[in-house]
Amino acid sequence: MSAAHEKPLPMGEFIGIIDRRVALAVFFLILAVYTATFNGPAASPDAEVSFQTTSALWRTGSLAIGGTPEAEALIDYARGAAPGSSSVRAGVGASDEASYYGWYGVAQAVCALPFYALGRLVGHFTPGIEEAYGATLRLGAGRSEYFAHLFVGWRTPLMGAMTALLVALACIRLGLTRRQSFIGGLAYGLTTFAWPQALADLSDVQATFFVALASYALLVMRQRYSRSAALVLGFSAGLGLLTRVGVAPLIVCIDVAFVLVCLQAKGRGALQGAPQQDQRLALLLRGLLPQALALAIFFALNYLRFGTLLDSGYGEALRGGLFGGDPLTAGLGLLISPGKGLLWMAPALLLVFSGARRAGRHGRSGLALFALCIFLGAFLPALMIRGWHGAWCYGPRYLLPALPILWVLAVGGFARSDIDDTPRPVAIALLLLSLLIQVPGVLVDSFCYHEMAVQAARERFEVSSSLAPADAEAERFDALHFDFGFAAPWAHWRILRQRVADLGEEFEAREIFRYETSLRLVPSERREHGFGHLAWVHLNRDLGGRIWPAVGLILALAGAGLVLTSRALDRS
Repeated sequence: MSAAHEKPLPMGEFIGIIDRRVALAVFFLILAVYTATFNGPAASPDAEVSFQTTSALWRTGSLAIGGTPEAEALIDYARGAAPGSSSVRAGVGASDEASYYGWYGVAQAVCALPFYALGRLVGHFTPGIEEAYGATLRLGAGRSEYFAHLFVGWRTPLMGAMTALLVALACIRLGLTRRQSFIGGLAYGLTTFAWPQALADLSDVQATFFVALASYALLVMRQRYSRSAALVLGFSAGLGLLTRVGVAPLIVCIDVAFVLVCLQAKGRGALQGAPQQDQRLALLLRGLLPQALALAIFFALNYLRFGTLLDSGYGEALRGGLFGGDPLTAGLGLLISPGKGLLWMAPALLLVFSGARRAGRHGRSGLALFALCIFLGAFLPALMIRGWHGAWCYGPRYLLPALPILWVLAVGGFARSDIDDTPRPVAIALLLLSLLIQVPGVLVDSFCYHEMAVQAARERFEVSSSLAPADAEAERFDALHFDFGFAAPWAHWRILRQRVADLGEEFEAREIFRYETSLRLVPSERREHGFGHLAWVHLNRDLGGRIWPAVGLILALAGAGLVLTSRALDRS
């Protein structure tokens, strides 16, 4: 069939119970994998700041951190740190009386409260494990609230799996078969950097979920006017903004599309239940008022904490040159650098071009345009950030909020119907390569890799002697992402190879980073040794805990996913 005679695929105006089973199967299977591989208690200082905000909110009803060993260590560091270099800041008041706050979104802390409460409850009945955890150190600070950390950490894999569910549902609504949508949802969860990103408790995963949920609600609105979908769009967009203010450009893209959908001409063929003129305003208000409420909360909390409406905590960092990066370096780094570039960290996304062509042929060029706007909303601000790489994480995390929307478009590039844009062997090869890139990012701790890479980079890369120490370190950190020897996926594989061969925890920089040197490297933290970053290994090896409850949960999740898969997939 020629492209000129193609008929648009029917959009799924109604999601039936079998369709929901497909999406739930994706959710349970992805959550089983994520639960088996997640990192447990917060590993990075940034994640710890978010946790301490949740802890303080539960214990004191305030966003001001304090009262735990970790919080006191963070405050002590903030007092002596250069302005803008710490994610904890003093609030309003005299310096000796000021409360200290994290600069991360309040929704990140609030959404973690149910998980924190469950962790506190479990910790009450397991005092031995809590005491063992309290006797350990992380980055030189004491530890506390093990199970609260554990359950709050599990919130991130949960939201990552829920995002995969939304990807599957979106594919179904766009007319793909259940089998194609199932594969698309699984592939999102396992062959993109969404997997390693979902294992650590940073705000990007939660913000990505809310952006994906708002986009899915927009898709529902595009097919039929729905008051509930408008409300979901409004609240999820607002929560996304309150989770991470950096997704604001993506929210603007969603809002523009939402307004256009609500105001479009009556009687459009693909649209069901088009409202009368007086009903359109009500729909707009349902979608926009929750976001106005979120903005009001955002401004009020800024003023109460830092004395100004516009400063959410990043003010000192902005004044210190947070957006003083080199756009060319950042752009190349985010797209093609072997250590962080989208091309290398999720090569299957190349299918997005095929998916865009296919969408255009089927009369859905709006989907490709929306995906482009969402991508630019994440990409363009990241060009200006000095830390475009997202620091010690696996993959370009500042692009993560755009990933689900891009992936839905990419699924159309390898889904088979009457036309194949991409030969099946090519699509399969790209998906397998993408999977091979994610596996080492999960099985080797990102902190282990980055700690050793930073040490080796000091020897490997020459920088100007006129640079300040911090600027020299930043320049070397940029450089290592562009060096194929230091590229994270392959360096992770080399670290994993040595561990599987049981050759110990002393690594030759020559073998790991591929340059001539006699430097030997040893990860400094016990958590980074072997597979100690995995929550269940840490619980059993370092704290003497039993892992059978976790194994039971993982098997139950996988079993539920397999049962739903067998019942839901069509046999066509």
